[in-house]
Amino acid sequence: MEFSDAPLSSEMTANTVASDFNRKAAQWALIMDRVATQQTLLEALKADMIEDLQDFGVRDHKGSYVLDLGRSYEVAGKKFTGLKYQRGSTRTANTEKAEQLAKEKGLVERLFPAQPVFDPQEVYVAFQEGLLTEEEVDQIFPEKTTWSFVRVGAK
Repeated sequence: MEFSDAPLSSEMTANTVASDFNRKAAQWALIMDRVATQQTLLEALKADMIEDLQDFGVRDHKGSYVLDLGRSYEVAGKKFTGLKYQRGSTRTANTEKAEQLAKEKGLVERLFPAQPVFDPQEVYVAFQEGLLTEEEVDQIFPEKTTWSFVRVGAK
């Protein structure tokens, strides 16, 4: 007789709270595996489609690539006749360039006003010096709890 950690089949088909949770845990693990596999396939498919859209699509005025599929498709109740590799853009500040220009134009004080900066290490120094209590430090650094499902056991 072989030893196994797997539950007996009668445990998986029994109608108990434990067996109900065991079924849910097994279903969760199976779905997580399927999602990971599907995500990998989806990323590869998207990479191929991006290349196709760039090669065969029509570029619109915003820089996106659009490809007409030549017919209508319906998936999960949603119809579509084409695909778009949509371009989006945002502006972020180049602080090095801003500082260079501010110095050249005499705008440093206006573009880079002095502002107080929080120093978390000083909180602990003040605590060690007796200037802050442990309760006050806890108020400054409140505990944040996160939860996640994790498989445990054999690897």
